[in-house]
Amino acid sequence: MKDLIITHPGSAHFDEFFAICLILASFPEKQFSIERREPLPEELSDPEVWVVDIGGHYDPALKNFDHHQDLELGASFVLVGDHLKISELFRQIPWWRYKDRLDRFGPYHAAKELGANEITQAHSPFEDWFLSLFEENPAQVYLLMQRFGRDVIEAARTLNERIKFWASCRQVRIKGRIVLIGLTDDASGMQAYRDGMAEPASVCLRYDSRGAGWTLYRFNDLDTVDFSRLENHPDILFAHKGGFIAKTRERIPLEAALKLVEMGMVGKMKDEG
Repeated sequence: MKDLIITHPGSAHFDEFFAICLILASFPEKQFSIERREPLPEELSDPEVWVVDIGGHYDPALKNFDHHQDLELGASFVLVGDHLKISELFRQIPWWRYKDRLDRFGPYHAAKELGANEITQAHSPFEDWFLSLFEENPAQVYLLMQRFGRDVIEAARTLNERIKFWASCRQVRIKGRIVLIGLTDDASGMQAYRDGMAEPASVCLRYDSRGAGWTLYRFNDLDTVDFSRLENHPDILFAHKGGFIAKTRERIPLEAALKLVEMGMVGKMKDEG
């Protein structure tokens, strides 16, 4: 049978569900049949049949994407993403690695990597509910799965473009701290780029997305930056009491805006990663 995807029966999990979403999104011209059962030997040998998260084999040429036989292999969505040549898009997206580690090593290992004792608070009832619909009948959620895969891939592509934009932006150093200057009112990708910097920025200065001035933004609640100190400055429209953000009334000259950033820096330089 052609245009067939086989995955395991029983409880559905994010890894095979998302792997199938990626397949559906990557081949919108096809209409796949999704079956939750054990694969037949001849299906494992048929390169036209996708066998995902079951079968005991990893062989992209035969479209076999199981990882349970080898702990070094990524979760099924990672293996499928590699085959579709889209995994690199997700390199800077934290949940990609988190979901992979969660599936392969379990919640306690994943929690340890995050520096937490446990991660039950992060459990999603919506994910459970949607997976239950997939368990009942994959056909009833086919179009939503295809849309989800498509939108996630597009969001990853957009994020990568935004990261490239932030990498092209000017950086200055004030009181030993890096200030990222973005001549844009679109903050998307800003945090992801900052998290990947060899020496992370402490502040971003960018255009205000809701007004005519600048936004001064403190990364990661660093205690060496406090923009609440600017509250009474005549150029400041708003300064949050928490100190993490401030906005100017107008788009004053860049050097004047950087002076405000400097006024918000307090204390001694320390590890700000």
